[in-house]
Amino acid sequence: MELSHRIPLAERKDRTSANNPVWMDALRILLGLFLFIKGVTFLDKSTDVYYLLTQQQTLGHLSKASFFFSIFQMIGGLMIAFGALTRFAFLCQIPIMLGAIFIVNLRNGLSLHNMELWVSVVVLVLCVVFMIVGPGRFSVDNKIFRQPAKRS
Repeated sequence: MELSHRIPLAERKDRTSANNPVWMDALRILLGLFLFIKGVTFLDKSTDVYYLLTQQQTLGHLSKASFFFSIFQMIGGLMIAFGALTRFAFLCQIPIMLGAIFIVNLRNGLSLHNMELWVSVVVLVLCVVFMIVGPGRFSVDNKIFRQPAKRS
């Protein structure tokens, strides 16, 4: 009789992101799709973002920055949804989310009514969590980089 189901996950030697619960895969996919959609809507508001960036910086070449932010967010969101180079995609999202929190969303104040701020904070926390736990079993990373199980 195998007792592995009674051993805490942290103590198992075969602990990989493929052992993550399925709900974490669903959350990663939804988060990736959310980031993709945010990147698409970011393109519509690129002039507003450019205005905010020029208030923070005196650099003249910021006109393309908002375009690159949205492209990074769209491509990164798709990579996260599919689970392809997931940790790298989350790593690229963290600076964007930090900028969204500290440069854009804090201008509206630290209140419960500033929902954009709280959504950005939750997304940042989820990015850090998924950087730690990995992509999960339903991901391209798991299918490509999974080591075959060793048989005793």
